[in-house]
Amino acid sequence: MLEQLWLVPVFPLLGAVANLAFGRQIGRTMVSLIAIGSVALSFLLGVNAVLSFMSLSAPHGFQLRLFDWISWGAGSNAVHVADIGLLLDPLSSVMVLVVAGIGLLIHMYSVGYMAEEPGYARYFVYLNLFTFSMLVLVLANNFLLMFVGWELVGLCSYLLIGFWFTRPSAAAAGKKAFITNRVGDFGVLIALFLIWVNWGTFDFFGGPGGAATGVFDDPGRVLATQGVAFAIPMLLILGVTGKSAQIPLFVWLPDAMEGPTPVSALIHAATMVTGGVYLVARAHLLYDQSPDALLTLATIGALTAFVAATVAVVQTDIKRVLAYSTVSQLGFMVLALGSGAYAAAVFHLMTHAFFKALMFLGAGSVIHGLHEQQDLRRMGGLRRYMPVTTWTFVVGWLAIIGAPGLSGFFSKDLILARTFARGLIDPVYLGLYGLALLTVGITAFYMSRMVFLAFFGDFRGGVDDHGHAVIPHESPVSMLVPLVVLAIGSVIAGWIGVPSFLTGGTSPVSAIEVFLAPAVAATGVWEGTLEHLTEIVLTGMSVMVALAGASLAGLLYLSGAVNPVALAMVFSPFTRLFEARWYLDDFYRVAIVSNVARIASFLASFDLAVIGGSVTVVVRTVRGAGSVLRASQAGYVRGYAVTMLAGAFLVLAASWAFR
Repeated sequence: MLEQLWLVPVFPLLGAVANLAFGRQIGRTMVSLIAIGSVALSFLLGVNAVLSFMSLSAPHGFQLRLFDWISWGAGSNAVHVADIGLLLDPLSSVMVLVVAGIGLLIHMYSVGYMAEEPGYARYFVYLNLFTFSMLVLVLANNFLLMFVGWELVGLCSYLLIGFWFTRPSAAAAGKKAFITNRVGDFGVLIALFLIWVNWGTFDFFGGPGGAATGVFDDPGRVLATQGVAFAIPMLLILGVTGKSAQIPLFVWLPDAMEGPTPVSALIHAATMVTGGVYLVARAHLLYDQSPDALLTLATIGALTAFVAATVAVVQTDIKRVLAYSTVSQLGFMVLALGSGAYAAAVFHLMTHAFFKALMFLGAGSVIHGLHEQQDLRRMGGLRRYMPVTTWTFVVGWLAIIGAPGLSGFFSKDLILARTFARGLIDPVYLGLYGLALLTVGITAFYMSRMVFLAFFGDFRGGVDDHGHAVIPHESPVSMLVPLVVLAIGSVIAGWIGVPSFLTGGTSPVSAIEVFLAPAVAATGVWEGTLEHLTEIVLTGMSVMVALAGASLAGLLYLSGAVNPVALAMVFSPFTRLFEARWYLDDFYRVAIVSNVARIASFLASFDLAVIGGSVTVVVRTVRGAGSVLRASQAGYVRGYAVTMLAGAFLVLAASWAFR
């Protein structure tokens, strides 16, 4: 079965090509069947491949080299740059199941959500193409092919965010996402150049048909040059800040909510934004060589988690709350990576895919049932009108705030525990742990605020923006089935990472860490373990902080004991800061966008005045000279005779003068 691994990404590509070629002729039903069927086949093949892989004994995973891509020379002069090949190991196994599985549910959901859209076939072409691109990214067996998937994902993101391209806000959001990600991609590209210079290959691991030695077969090669050992991870971090929306490049993701809600769920919750996390986990052996790069990564993650959570507190658009929540949760993953807890980061990536996709699709169901209303202040009491949406959304809420027994509880607490343990070796990480713990409380507050405003209390909608009465209604079955499946996943997905102190075991690591260890086990960056009593205390602290945040939200938005408006006025300096998104967008607008606009304006003026003016002068000069010469060609023989006589006289005079 593993020999057919190449079909996993190919099926969504074939679906995209088929709908691109025939989508307008075959009708919406066939478009849906092709799009969903191709991803379903990809998911089933992926599951089969993962099960087959688990029965093997392969230290570096299973490699399938399809054909040579870039090479030249022969014999001893042969140079192999990269091939088209796939790698299935524990890390890519998790990613394939997440991408194809969550993607399949979102494709199904989209049938109902996008039913009335005129660009129906185009939408599913983009969605299939995105799935193909993401599968290439996570299955590639070398950096160069992975970068191709990385760039294709960015292109698909641009197309999907700007799907409603007639809306200026959607078009602007697509361009913002595309340009911001190009900044991060520049860092990845330079890192690839350095990898080629130092290793002479892009392959992760060597083997038949490829390089004799891959980058990860000899990761210590850069240690002879400490600058390179630091530069490569740092340049890759730039890519992470773009793709996984970290400080300072996270500004694109909240604006990307201008795309259709299923797009938000697929790209900005479950798959694309986790690309940077996957990149670091894949290249963790390079990060292990540079503790400074790891600390930088952890600091960026902790700060991003905190800053995004504070901004989410004051948002009134349900999708923007979830957008900033995504940024914050990605910060937790990056914090785990920087702590050397790569398995914990991947574990949270997986659980987050379930509950955040659930909440985005739940938000889409709410918006659909309220005739495109997204303002939390015009919702309320929806549990009476939309029971399935409400209670599946509540499951996602409990999972993300870390309610005991749900998936987020296990993955989030594992990150906190590993960060604390790293702090016992490097005290700086204890400060990052404290910031992350505070963020847990803020997360519980703003997520609870959103749930209470949307689903509890009395309905505050009344009429829509066009003056029409709004009567909330439940979504169609095609939208509800994915919600139920994701809700189940949000409950049970975390149980593969149950810590041993809850089961009475003695192992210092959970089952998911054991499974992922061959692909992401740290080498020398984290060697401490925690006593079970310490883990119990840390877990208790996390639960208590989350309970405090949720209780505060209930006090403000359910009981009415405290007026949230009055409270906001008391803390107005902070609320202004949070509403301005820490002025990061303003900084970019003043420091970068306006200056680039001035430079562009100057260059345009220079082009018009100097370059264009010079061309005009040349044209007029040539045209004038032509007019003079044309006048001399009158067609009279006597005129030509006089001209010849004058020329002969000048020649004789010159000869006499220079003799």
